[in-house]
Amino acid sequence: MRKIIAIFIALLPLVTDMSARDRNREPRVMGVPMSVKDTSSNGRRLAQRLFISKGEVGLGISFSYLDIDSNDSDYLMLLQNCNAYAKTFSVIPTVSYAIKDNKIIGMRFKYSTSSGNISEADLSLLSEDLTLNVSKIRANGDTYQTAVFYRAYLGLDSHGRFGLFNDVQLAYTHGRTTFSYGDTGLNAYNLSDKVNLSLHPGLEVFAMNNISLSVSLGFGGLRYTNIRCMEDGHITGRRIAGNARFYMDVTDIRIGLTIHI
Repeated sequence: MRKIIAIFIALLPLVTDMSARDRNREPRVMGVPMSVKDTSSNGRRLAQRLFISKGEVGLGISFSYLDIDSNDSDYLMLLQNCNAYAKTFSVIPTVSYAIKDNKIIGMRFKYSTSSGNISEADLSLLSEDLTLNVSKIRANGDTYQTAVFYRAYLGLDSHGRFGLFNDVQLAYTHGRTTFSYGDTGLNAYNLSDKVNLSLHPGLEVFAMNNISLSVSLGFGGLRYTNIRCMEDGHITGRRIAGNARFYMDVTDIRIGLTIHI
């Protein structure tokens, strides 16, 4: 992960003067209104301004971080004396190409690492006769994702600096989660494979002529999941599920930087 970040930092001074708008192509003025012919749409449509010109290549990297503490939750009604904590961090390198004005396709790779622990918790199932005490439970997981996406932009200003976008993403994710109890590591772990089609609307701002910053939020989609519980190399349990859920996913907020060449 550090090598990936170092590579992108090293590229910044090299591409500052290599904008696609300065290469040997017909000069384009960012932010100009696009004609009806350019938008290729019929009937109801929003006014379009040029934000990304055809032929631009984007090299980007995004980050995502989330931490949850039981002391900040108002929903753990069944847990008493709960002391739990979880966090996850993701790094997402991306490469893209503008197939048309304001329309790009691309690939992204995502690595996520997460950990959680319950130091102490009393589970009371609405009755004093149904209680369960747990302590010193830890889980650590790593996931790897490969995705392809299509992004459509909507330019907002006459200078081509601000734009809205929406990603339609098809992704495959493989993950492994290990567990430990007390001071002893368990021989049990989970393997998961997921395929999902999701939506990611967001906002992008050009801080420089060829460097943009973006923020996006996941809105769910279609998902297929296959989880296997393993112990000593043997499958002891399996869960297969497919569903469609569209909701504001606060665990999927991305902040990124893209170099346009």
